[in-house]
Amino acid sequence: MLLDMAPSRPSTIRTEPARPVDAARIEAALIKVAALVADDPAFAPVFERLEQELAAAVKEQTTLSEAQRRARALLAQKAMRATSSATCSSDAPLPYRSRSSR
Repeated sequence: MLLDMAPSRPSTIRTEPARPVDAARIEAALIKVAALVADDPAFAPVFERLEQELAAAVKEQTTLSEAQRRARALLAQKAMRATSSATCSSDAPLPYRSRSSR
């Protein structure tokens, strides 16, 4: 009897690509779940999980921001060294050579 059935067709429902999960999205969900917990304590585990996820997301963003700040500082320091050595070096292009080494 199952052999007589036509094969099912794929669903035509289009789904949106998932947005990245960040602290702002978690916080918005936490606020919605807080309203649920206020009425029904059965949602408390979801609320606690979201609190943990929010703390982890904030920590990750802070860590990435700090790493990015340090990386930019390192690049700026390297650029300063390259600029100062090029202006003092006799190997620098002519407009940058000091007049005493010509």
